[in-house]
Amino acid sequence: MASSPTPDIASNSRRRFERCAATLRCEPADRAPAYIPAIACDVSSAILGRTAYTGTGSVRYAEVAAWARGAAAHAEFEAQLIEDLVEIHRVLDVDVLRMPWRMNERPDAQLDQFTFRFGPESGEHTIWQYTPATADFSPVYESPRVDAPEVRLRKRLVHLEKIAADPMPLARASLAPALDLWRRFGEEFYVCSAGAGIGVGYDPDDLELMITEPDLLRQQCLLQAEYAIAVGKALLETKLPLVMAGGGDLAGTQGPIYSPAMFRAMVLPGYVKALEALNQLGVHYYFRSDGNLWSLMDMLFTEAACPGFGETDRDATMTVAAVRARFPRMVIWGNMSSSLLLDGTAAEVRAQAQATIAEAGGRGYFQGCSNAIVHGTPVANVRAMFEVR
Repeated sequence: MASSPTPDIASNSRRRFERCAATLRCEPADRAPAYIPAIACDVSSAILGRTAYTGTGSVRYAEVAAWARGAAAHAEFEAQLIEDLVEIHRVLDVDVLRMPWRMNERPDAQLDQFTFRFGPESGEHTIWQYTPATADFSPVYESPRVDAPEVRLRKRLVHLEKIAADPMPLARASLAPALDLWRRFGEEFYVCSAGAGIGVGYDPDDLELMITEPDLLRQQCLLQAEYAIAVGKALLETKLPLVMAGGGDLAGTQGPIYSPAMFRAMVLPGYVKALEALNQLGVHYYFRSDGNLWSLMDMLFTEAACPGFGETDRDATMTVAAVRARFPRMVIWGNMSSSLLLDGTAAEVRAQAQATIAEAGGRGYFQGCSNAIVHGTPVANVRAMFEVR
């Protein structure tokens, strides 16, 4: 661990840990802990008054661009990323510290300032492009694949089976970034940066395979569950908080992208298997997906007994009040609208923040937005959200 904190920091840290622990037990706390799933670089830069790397597409682009300049440039970027993450959490007095979704991959070529190729030009490859106006970094071209979707799925299963034969080395390695954060800042923040998702995806190939190869996709989810259990066991070997993020995007505002029957047949068995073990281990696993999940909620949170729900999408009717009416002991990780944060006034944000706190009844709720604090979000709105706890 880092050197001992000052008495003021130590006292504040104890309060952080106590309120987070109470919140995970769905018990009353002195206030709702603050939590940021991700915050766009331009928003953090405006708050800190300097260029900062903290999250969303802008940070994924920045990391790939750093890798394109070489290993030394990437190491410098990574050090800056951690410094900036910690500083923005300090400034906003956020309790939970976690690493954002990163793209820690070296591109095969940089085609121009904003465009990168992953894979050989003469073989299978994908081209990613950054759009500064929206801070979106996403694939814009995928070359034709040699193998058919079901062949790629079978190869993926072979890989997952090899991992499942001895999952602990990879599970322990996956915790390295979280452990680094904890060793350096675990006396100041509640460090929760472990995770393992279970799911089938939703691109056209995945949706086709749900019809043509349902048994193989069910096997995939069961193997993913084996790995999630291993990550939970590896977490027990550390002094990190026993918290894991999981899930996977699968819904829009109108409902799931695929049918509840498909979820039950292919995906739910993985969650039942993983949560049976993780709950016995005392690991808090929270399912993350925005969108309208009402048709899946009983499966996830009753049958699979998942204890937590993240990316709880207020704009898709998933309010704290509505979720708690059906699941009184649910721990909810953020319910503020990212779109309201972007487009609303500070007064509107403050009112919604007060509503989420009131609906939670002083327990089991981490205050924050349901998804990311996106590019272009006004600083006043971010501050207004965290004024209410």
